[in-house]
Amino acid sequence: MADDSRAALTRTLVRLILFAAVLTAPVYLFGEGFEAEYIGRVALSNGVCALLCMGLLRLLASGRHELAGSLLVMGLMGLVGGLAWFNGERVHVNVVNFVLVAVLAGAIGSRLLLTLVAGLSAVEMCAIAWTRPFAEAGKDLGEARFEAIVQFLPTYLVVVTVLWLRAQRSGPVRGE
Repeated sequence: MADDSRAALTRTLVRLILFAAVLTAPVYLFGEGFEAEYIGRVALSNGVCALLCMGLLRLLASGRHELAGSLLVMGLMGLVGGLAWFNGERVHVNVVNFVLVAVLAGAIGSRLLLTLVAGLSAVEMCAIAWTRPFAEAGKDLGEARFEAIVQFLPTYLVVVTVLWLRAQRSGPVRGE
């Protein structure tokens, strides 16, 4: 992908994510309830995301789109990972968010960034699955842990591999 089209895509994605962070904050509050802890978490996560995007738009205006794209992906990776750790839900609820970050890394970043995101995401999702097993009747804890990981990890790795192969076919990205 040419640098100009990658910069335009990055700018569009940052604006889209900024819009989503601002627009979805009240939607989440109505959808989930008005508990003080939840309101704080939504305000913090959506606020951090909006601030990240505003800073990235300034960085993009200065012509540093590769750095902006990498910071967007890594910032979202941190946000998704943090929320996944602290929401108390099973890992399966969060897999789609990790996939979204990998898709963004594949779309606007280098193959190296995609590989980094894929590795960190896989480790983090496995750690969450391992620490939050929900053993069903007749299964021991170890079996429940491995079953949870087997339910998402192979598919996640196939998605990342497809993204990586697509990035490879698109030609080298500057800096690789």
